[in-house]
Amino acid sequence: AAAWGRVWRRLRLPRACLHGAAGSLLFHMDSVIQVVEVLESQHLDGHLNLSVTELARGLGCCNSEFDRLLLGEAPTEPPDLPFLSQEQRSFFKHLLKHEVQASLVEQGVVLLPDGTTVAVSPLLAGIEAGLKGRREMPLPLEAVEPSLVTTEPSNQTRPGLPLTIDALYAVTITKALGMAFLLAQANESQVPMGPNGCWDSVYEPQNFTLLGHPSPLTDAFINGALDGVILGTHLVGQGMARVPLGPLLREYYSGGGLAGERQVRSNFRRQNFVQLTEAGQLEEQVLRSLQLLRALAQTEPLLSWAGDEELQATASWAVQKFTEAYLECPAIIPRCMWGARPYRGTPTQLKLPLSFVYIHHTSSPSQPCRTFPECAADMRAMQRFHQEDRRWDDIGYSFVVGSDGYMYQGRGWHWVGAHTRGYNSKGYGVSFIGDYMDTLPEAFALSLVRNNFLQCAVKGSKIQANYTVHGHRQMGHTACPGNRLFWEIQTWHGFK
Repeated sequence: AAAWGRVWRRLRLPRACLHGAAGSLLFHMDSVIQVVEVLESQHLDGHLNLSVTELARGLGCCNSEFDRLLLGEAPTEPPDLPFLSQEQRSFFKHLLKHEVQASLVEQGVVLLPDGTTVAVSPLLAGIEAGLKGRREMPLPLEAVEPSLVTTEPSNQTRPGLPLTIDALYAVTITKALGMAFLLAQANESQVPMGPNGCWDSVYEPQNFTLLGHPSPLTDAFINGALDGVILGTHLVGQGMARVPLGPLLREYYSGGGLAGERQVRSNFRRQNFVQLTEAGQLEEQVLRSLQLLRALAQTEPLLSWAGDEELQATASWAVQKFTEAYLECPAIIPRCMWGARPYRGTPTQLKLPLSFVYIHHTSSPSQPCRTFPECAADMRAMQRFHQEDRRWDDIGYSFVVGSDGYMYQGRGWHWVGAHTRGYNSKGYGVSFIGDYMDTLPEAFALSLVRNNFLQCAVKGSKIQANYTVHGHRQMGHTACPGNRLFWEIQTWHGFK
């Protein structure tokens, strides 16, 4: 502890920076880190007996009967936290309870430096599970029907073995995933997952409003759950029970990545989660979470009707839809987040599914954007050029690919674009930011389109299964999408 105290004192911010003036705390991850660093400095100085995650649970985060069984009992009387300002206390407590209000304002979420939004409660639950090394735990016998036997990945049964539940997955994603789809079964009008939302300001975020009908699993909650699994796994693997949480969050969300691994950071959360998780493993853990919920007093009335066969069917359905929507599909930054101007005039709706995808490069901007602020600025500049200089109704492209790990919504899935003269109503125009006459986009940016976007569009009935990929130059007199990128797409499935 003394050694970590010395390390922490070198890393933490000056106290003048830790206590902002009244009204200075924005709903941004930087503000969360600021409060965390105050709490951890007090913990290491001996003025606070609880870790940040223990304190969070005592204040109401991750403290259901289910969570207590897997993470242990939470403190019953958290300290008054006199070293936090009133604003900091209010801010911290506000973030620990995730909910959607009637006005569609989502509470308990913060904006990240990468332009996405994360719910804090599943994030902290995953970190707590990782710090405590809570992985495979025996499932109480009363949670399982007597006839059930353990199913191994090979689908061979081994009767008599104790069933286990992975607490890290359970307190982050699998319990929430199973319950969301059970509720959707009971209420056909209930959407099980999504949607994304928009902040009132990306510079001074205060309110996050959803873009559609809310579900128990909003995009922000799922982002927090995925990050919780990734960070929790990192902590378990490193055996780092005394790691300062502030620097960990800073490196993951706005630094160079964890343990020197370039892509283990938030803007690659979907890819990193896939690398950690097999679909069969995830389905089994959703089933285990539902079985445990069925055995607990708080949730038994909701699940008493369901036998293991019904729970297995729910787990299978939930994992299939979750995988398609959040692991196979790319994360797309909505227009409101990059600061799009309104569409001029009345857009024309596409007749789906489409048959073609046209690949472009922007040429100008000629350099790839590698951060959300850079990519958002490029999107605004292109829209301004297209609307003001070319007199188009909106930015021409359907979607734009940054080198920051994200795609950006242009005209989107439903509206005719202005990207490929004579063919705008026949296909989507997808453009890579940069000039690719002599170089290629980043490998992960190419994969985002080739392996995620196209597959997602087929499964979502946006393009036909026998779609055709063309380079812009095939449809008109242009060098677009650049020589190197054009050579690359000739190797893609569907290119003609």
